[in-house]
Amino acid sequence: MSRTGPDAGQLAVRPRLVGFVGLVGALLFGFYFGVPALFPRMEALVYSSRPVTSEVLAVGAQYEQLVVFGTWLQATGATLCVIFFIGLLFVSASTGTLPAYMVLLGSALLVALVLMEGVFTLTWVISSEAGVVESARAGYDLMSRFIQVFPLVPAPAVYLPLGVILLRRRILPTWLGWMALALGAAFLLVGLLEVFLPLAQAFAAGLAGLQDLWILTAAIILIARPTRNLSAPPA
Repeated sequence: MSRTGPDAGQLAVRPRLVGFVGLVGALLFGFYFGVPALFPRMEALVYSSRPVTSEVLAVGAQYEQLVVFGTWLQATGATLCVIFFIGLLFVSASTGTLPAYMVLLGSALLVALVLMEGVFTLTWVISSEAGVVESARAGYDLMSRFIQVFPLVPAPAVYLPLGVILLRRRILPTWLGWMALALGAAFLLVGLLEVFLPLAQAFAAGLAGLQDLWILTAAIILIARPTRNLSAPPA
């Protein structure tokens, strides 16, 4: 007898597969964040508040292929992480709820933001290689502003409702739900502080690293946890 209804699609989702997708996405993201540390000149530029145009062009031209690879890492990692978030909605049987729709909205904004940042990043390095000063400088300046946009809406819109879902459904340890709520609240606060304190951008970068650690931890636990423990009723 075939099963129909809203729960049929949820039963087809394999929690370990969802966890594996999140694991790969978190590893790609972690590699993306760690790449600049391997190249001191690039790291100095990325974390400089007011780099001179000559250095922007020189670094962009020198590390063009590396930056293009980093853009792929970021875009692919972000997409896999978003699939992980959506997979958690199905594993927790929370699709169709208001928090689930909020997670979907935040995920869509996240992917759009990452792709837009990728466009400006590629504009920066390709224009630097071609010697088009104005485009290279504009591409770099626009690319470097996205770290300020991420905490404003996309991050809180994902982690706050996701935390609510994880606290209602026992698919992961409760402390991961509270951590998701804390991450969402911290992103929201940092996004507000950036309006008045430009130096708060450093806190946004730190939170981006913490979110990658959260995804990695949640993915590993989802892979290792027995499947029979994922069907507990809402708290």
